[in-house]
Amino acid sequence: MDQKVVNYLLRFFTEAMTKTERSARHAFILHGIAEGRSEKARQIVLKDVSTDHEVLELMKDGYVAFAERVAERLMREQPDDIFLNVCPKCGALARTPTAKQCPACFHAWHDVQ
Repeated sequence: MDQKVVNYLLRFFTEAMTKTERSARHAFILHGIAEGRSEKARQIVLKDVSTDHEVLELMKDGYVAFAERVAERLMREQPDDIFLNVCPKCGALARTPTAKQCPACFHAWHDVQ
């Protein structure tokens, strides 16, 4: 699956994720924030990271593999809940589900109902 679509789904469709998937995503975010900080700062940031076995299992292969699995599951199991906002002119994925201008060709569809 295209990495832009994966990132879009994990950013804008968290409500379609399971509680365990949301916990794993949160843990990845906290690990990113903690990276490169002092040990004391790392402990503070990581104190809320889940130690749940299911969360750790989702995280075991790293963020990219996790994100791709979640995105594929969302597209497979909840296609009616997912809206990929694509440019009507070139088909590129917009930056957000409510965007009205293409980041690739700059076509705008503000006035289209």
